[in-house]
Parts: sequence; C-alpha cells; structure tokens
Amino acid sequence: MEVKTKAKIIGLVITTCPACHNPINFDRQTNKICAYCETEVHINLDKVEVSLRSPISKKMKLNLN
Repeated sequence: MEVKTKAKIIGLVITTCPACHNPINFDRQTNKICAYCETEVHINLDKVEVSLRSPISKKMKLNLN
C-alpha cells in the first residue's frame, strides 16, 4: 500500500554524509559542509521520503511531495 501526501519540512532532516557516512543534519538548508570530512553535501528537500512499517509487517511509503 502506498500513501502519498504533501508536507513541509519544519524540523531537522538527519541523514548520513555520502562520503564518510557520519551523521549530518539539514534544517531548511539544501547545502551543508560535512563537519567530519568537509565535503559539500546537497539534499533535495522536495523529495524526502518516509517509510513506515505497521505492526503487522506491511510496508507503507509516504511521499512528502
């Protein structure tokens, strides 16, 4: 089952740096410099997806566009 909804990013998006795999936080910015390896990292906040799993192990996907 796929669920689609529109939403705004109003908090932090926490992900990993593609170069060194350390955590990096985005807060309404699309470009950041990784604090660990100094690589410039870009995120597309319009295509951030959230996946949910229900207690009965069915997988749902929320597309936040």
